[in-house]
Amino acid sequence: MAPLGEETPLIGERSCSLSSAEAGTLQVYLYHRAPAPRGPPGAPVLTFTFGEYTAEELCVRAAKACGVLPVCHPLFALATEDLSCWFPPNHIFTVDDSRSQVVVYRIRFFFPNWCGLGQSHRFQLLNDRASPVLDYPVIDYLFAQSRSDFIGGRVAVGLSLPTQEECLSLALLDMLRIAKEQRQSPDEVFSHVSYKSCLPERLRCQIQQHNFLTRKRIRRRFSKSLRKIGSCQTDGRYLKLKYLLDLERLQRRWAEESFPVRSPGAAAAIVIHVAGESGVAWSCGGSENRQHFCDFPDIADISIKQASREGGPVENRVVTLTKTDNRVLEMEFPTLREARSFVALLDGYYRLTADAHHYFCKEVAPPRLLEDVENQCHGPISSEFAVNKLKVAGSRPGLYLLRRSPQDFDSYLLTVCVETRSGPDYKRCLIRRDEDGNFWLSGVPRRFCSLRELLGTYGCCGLQAEGAHMRLAACCPPLPRGDTVTARAQPPRPPLTATPPPQTSPTC
Repeated sequence: MAPLGEETPLIGERSCSLSSAEAGTLQVYLYHRAPAPRGPPGAPVLTFTFGEYTAEELCVRAAKACGVLPVCHPLFALATEDLSCWFPPNHIFTVDDSRSQVVVYRIRFFFPNWCGLGQSHRFQLLNDRASPVLDYPVIDYLFAQSRSDFIGGRVAVGLSLPTQEECLSLALLDMLRIAKEQRQSPDEVFSHVSYKSCLPERLRCQIQQHNFLTRKRIRRRFSKSLRKIGSCQTDGRYLKLKYLLDLERLQRRWAEESFPVRSPGAAAAIVIHVAGESGVAWSCGGSENRQHFCDFPDIADISIKQASREGGPVENRVVTLTKTDNRVLEMEFPTLREARSFVALLDGYYRLTADAHHYFCKEVAPPRLLEDVENQCHGPISSEFAVNKLKVAGSRPGLYLLRRSPQDFDSYLLTVCVETRSGPDYKRCLIRRDEDGNFWLSGVPRRFCSLRELLGTYGCCGLQAEGAHMRLAACCPPLPRGDTVTARAQPPRPPLTATPPPQTSPTC
């Protein structure tokens, strides 16, 4: 059970289950919701009624509720309630009277030490200035999600004495955070919140099996340590970062997804491992020996096709992963849903590390990305980055760049190069989008059905902004690998074998 006074639901403890969902609804559960302008945070659930919704649309709605900005939106995805499978961004949920549905909004894409220093950064400004990957709302959400996984038993930790000490240290940070957020002394919190409520169930049970004197000694030592560090002057967010860093060191396979598959045409079972720090690897059955296949920027193509048995189609799907050196890895997934979950994972990591505007399979392509490609629109890049792109493109009068707003999911920014007496200058216009899908230029009442119609109209008649007359002569479109959201300064891990065989499918 969660500590008293906590707003974070433990999804894994079935406190919110399918049986509690209303019929004819789709419920999106959140680990953390942004506080309302006045008052406490809202309920950690978003409810949707009759209609059709894409997974990406639901993620955008959840991001708004959690205070997540567009630049960090690609890190999130929707998972099934039991976290066994993920939905690609273009998955369509149909809500009707026949059944209720529950999904979970989670951070899916991770990079090594992104809460620490010196390894992962987001490059979006000039002169290679780096800013941290995560902002405060995402740190809050990552903490709530990681804490829920830890307490709910989804983090694989042993029960050795050193591991128990590390878990108790995490509980200590958690209790101190609760005290800071509730503006209470550590003693006050300790009097009504059990420290065991901040530990995984297996460890709680082990402690409970100790005799009375041992449990009392552990409790007294915990209370003494809490009182000692409680005198330190720190805030809740620093404690969350410390908690995340310690939890990352505690997990052996941090932020890795594994997929049990088969090699096409063979009976051998293999496991595909995907991690943000190392890319794609595979192993045989339960073997710890892994064969590295590729890092994400090395992927050239991904395809999904239906498998067949004795000439007839079956539910299984074969995913073919091709590297830039033409080496191929083939995997047979038991269902289409699992195959799309895997491909969406690689697709997302590729956009975060190599090319923010690329997708391999239309079966999993984000709808917003397809819109951007059609409209030659950049992602949520900064104003400085946009101006720099126009300068590199020549800064001709009438050259313009369309980009999504870094602050608002429903806004676009138009940066136009104009000629002034002192030389080239760059003017900015705000474009808004309403719930019906209509676009309009801020300050102008006229509505347009599409961005292309809006730009075409003002390209013919021109427009006024910041006291200057502007014309839209030519667009500066996104270039391949030009708007990478996340870059890793850390080199990928080397393969386990120096010269892996150029096979078309893994064999054990």
